[in-house]
Amino acid sequence: MNADELIKDNNEKRKLLTEENLKVYEDLLLYIRLAHSKSEQETEELLTELLDHLLEAQAKGKSAKAVFGDNPKQYADEIIGEIPKMVTKERFGLFAYGLSMFFATVLVFSGIYRMFRYYVFQVGEAVSEVYVGTALITTIASIVIAWMFVFVVFQYFRWSCFRTINKVFEFFILWLGGMIPFALFFALLYFTPNVGRMIEIPVYLYFVAGVVLYLAAKWFQSRAKSSI
Repeated sequence: MNADELIKDNNEKRKLLTEENLKVYEDLLLYIRLAHSKSEQETEELLTELLDHLLEAQAKGKSAKAVFGDNPKQYADEIIGEIPKMVTKERFGLFAYGLSMFFATVLVFSGIYRMFRYYVFQVGEAVSEVYVGTALITTIASIVIAWMFVFVVFQYFRWSCFRTINKVFEFFILWLGGMIPFALFFALLYFTPNVGRMIEIPVYLYFVAGVVLYLAAKWFQSRAKSSI
């Protein structure tokens, strides 16, 4: 089975676990899946193997603690060390997929907003003025902010595995983690000065460009999976 099929199979099999065993296994699953630069196929095969092993033990009346030990995080770290890294083609494909999907989302929503604003509410202009230098600066800065946000979120979820986190505290951390990049994006768009040559872009082209980037993202995703 490929990685997608293994994930679906894993989702179904997990329903057979007891509540206690499910909590331990799902922490293990999340911690391992968020490990940096590991082969997706090898990771999912290993997670399926661990789940099958746990289900067999559960059928014999054993707990996840009996299978993974008193320190499941240490057990997971040892397992992660055995998983091969992504091949370069897979890594590039996933990076290109994430980058394309990020800008596709931004452009599609920006295009829809601008078109509704002009064609439905008769507000604004049919074209928008874009300064090339400013667009380049905001694009590069947006990539950095988005990457830092994803990295911090991944690190937080890995840190939270195998811990009991207060729900109010977790909500506050996630809310704060979402507001900071939003504020940075807003400040970037508001305070970046006009730099470089000015060009005019029809508002519908934002939406078209977003759709093109979405299709490119799906292509990069398929290429990444074909390299596994």
